[in-house]
Amino acid sequence: MGLNMDLRYLDIPELRLKYYVFGSGGSPRVLITAAIHGDEVTGAYTAYKLINYLKTSERVKGTVTVVPVVNVLGFIARTRFNPIDYVDMNRVFPEGAGSLTTRKIVRFIWEIASSSDYVLDLHCAGLNSYQYVLALYREFSKVREFTDRIPWDTVVESTGTRGQLFIEATHIGIPAAIIETGGGSGYYSVKWGEALFNSVIGTLSNIGVLSSESPASSYLNRKYYGRLVHVKTPVEGFLTSTVEPGAFTRKGDLLGEVGGFPIYSPTTGRVIRVDRDVFLPSEDSVASIAPLEE
Repeated sequence: MGLNMDLRYLDIPELRLKYYVFGSGGSPRVLITAAIHGDEVTGAYTAYKLINYLKTSERVKGTVTVVPVVNVLGFIARTRFNPIDYVDMNRVFPEGAGSLTTRKIVRFIWEIASSSDYVLDLHCAGLNSYQYVLALYREFSKVREFTDRIPWDTVVESTGTRGQLFIEATHIGIPAAIIETGGGSGYYSVKWGEALFNSVIGTLSNIGVLSSESPASSYLNRKYYGRLVHVKTPVEGFLTSTVEPGAFTRKGDLLGEVGGFPIYSPTTGRVIRVDRDVFLPSEDSVASIAPLEE
């Protein structure tokens, strides 16, 4: 027999938003969200896998709230935005903007987040990407302590753009982070969904929400990186990439060629995303590199 679970709904005229609450209602309280961007499906895949896991678990201490699909209409339409108003929900926290639908959803999620002890938001970085944790770990010591408990090897400093759920939560003192994983454009990755699920379960174990005989230890090979560096091509042409997402690159290493023009890494770090088999106009992005912290 599993632990106490409540399936609850936010009903508004255009949609019904489902969310699941596990546990006693006490602390620690964790909010896990996915598909704020409707075309980022791997996070939703992982959230539903987590829900099924928690349904049969008797080891939850505190409260876990899971919202598997925040942007319900965008998820159906396979679009990043809410198709009613084309607002990016993850740029308008805590008040919302655009249509009444967007504002109601954003304010509802913020109500849960602002009363939580931790917030973990699941996203996709693209189809040709490597999983990473994104957070304001430099400025906020509680965030650094939180990311130390997320079992993954790559943590990247955020630009801190306001209006994002995890950024706004961080600024009111709640340890919060995004995990960006492989997938996007309405497609999910089973491979990265499994990796993301293991990271989420390990995080819940490490912060004391899930009891485990062998809690997930901190990654011995975890590295902290600076803000992403986006590498652009100065020429147009067909891209031939020579590196894989997740590879370690040094400044000056070849990343690929665009129309025969070589593209070199401007920094030493980890390749987070690299395009492949596409035609790129000039000044378009070829890759994203997380620069290694000195």
